[in-house]
Amino acid sequence: MFDDVSKIVFTKRCMVVYQTYINSMNERIYNQFANSNPFDFKHISPLKSIENFNDVGPSVVMASPSGLQSGLSRQSYEIWCSDKKNACVIPGYDVEGTLAKTIINEPKEVTLMNGLTAPLNMQVHYISFSAHADFAQTSTFLKELMPPNIILVHGEGNEMRRLKQKLITQFAYRNTKIISPKAG
Repeated sequence: MFDDVSKIVFTKRCMVVYQTYINSMNERIYNQFANSNPFDFKHISPLKSIENFNDVGPSVVMASPSGLQSGLSRQSYEIWCSDKKNACVIPGYDVEGTLAKTIINEPKEVTLMNGLTAPLNMQVHYISFSAHADFAQTSTFLKELMPPNIILVHGEGNEMRRLKQKLITQFAYRNTKIISPKAG
């Protein structure tokens, strides 16, 4: 599992890739790059610890771990949970027994790390989000997108072959090229 510093380094490396291959981006982003770098986020900065956070106005904190069990996510949650002007967005599945899973049900109080309780006055929102999709979700997405080429690059070998065959059958009428390069 990545720590917060590793995530920042990884994110910066990803941004370099996007900037390097700007000519592969859509026309709107490519044209915007001539005026200003769309990957230079002026209002986003890394936060190494809650002590470095200057809480002076509206903010969005994206922190891990998502279960709110420890780290920056838990620390910021404990500071803000009692105030009704704050909100916590839970993006996706959380394991039973985690604070995130608990607050989805909006209890009146929560237990803090120090064992004390605090009122849960902040809004809690759950958004179903996953980086993985099943066949139905992938198929629906591809029907909307209608790409001329589909390249399958991630997954277990047998499942990738099954997916490729289903997609070939489903998109045969469109003459869609479906490629599944060998891993490695």
